[in-house]
Amino acid sequence: MDQFGRLFVEFKKSATRIETLPAYSVEEERAQFEHYLSGKPLPENRNEEWANNIRACVADGRYMGRVHIIDHVLTPYLQFEIDWYYAINGAAGEDIRFIYRDDVPDITHTDTWLFDDTVVVDLSYNEEGELLYINQNDAPERLEQARTAWREFHARSFPLSALLAEIRSSKLVIPRATGRARTVARRKRVQPWTRHRFAPNS
Repeated sequence: MDQFGRLFVEFKKSATRIETLPAYSVEEERAQFEHYLSGKPLPENRNEEWANNIRACVADGRYMGRVHIIDHVLTPYLQFEIDWYYAINGAAGEDIRFIYRDDVPDITHTDTWLFDDTVVVDLSYNEEGELLYINQNDAPERLEQARTAWREFHARSFPLSALLAEIRSSKLVIPRATGRARTVARRKRVQPWTRHRFAPNS
């Protein structure tokens, strides 16, 4: 396990994530994404390993949470992410929240993991959502930016249950699934704990 992966095992109090993109391109998710787009029933044991990790962390008194920036039209990837991962992880105890892009505060932010409110790990992606690099940023000013971003994003966000209620009430635009499987892009391989909801397997 590399240094980044160990953070998901060794954190003492909290592991929090800000996600900024409408879609991420992860090779390890390709088969699951294609399965989802096909309309087949979802496996009941999907993401079970990471969900068990969340349960263990929560039982130990540790907090895991994320805020994902979304648009009022959900991408196919976000639909997949909600149904395949978030529904399972939320039930396991992760605090999964969302903020609409037009409600994002005007502060410095990026895709980030923040561990114990003391360790900042920034993740950089290209326009296709492929991971370019991971950087543990030890600069004091970056730590303060990350703390402020998490605090402000969390305060303005709403929980997964509210998003699911909006979807059920048709307040969000959900593109039809037909034909989407034909456009699944070839994805770059990255380590499975690099973006993530299921670390190391994160």
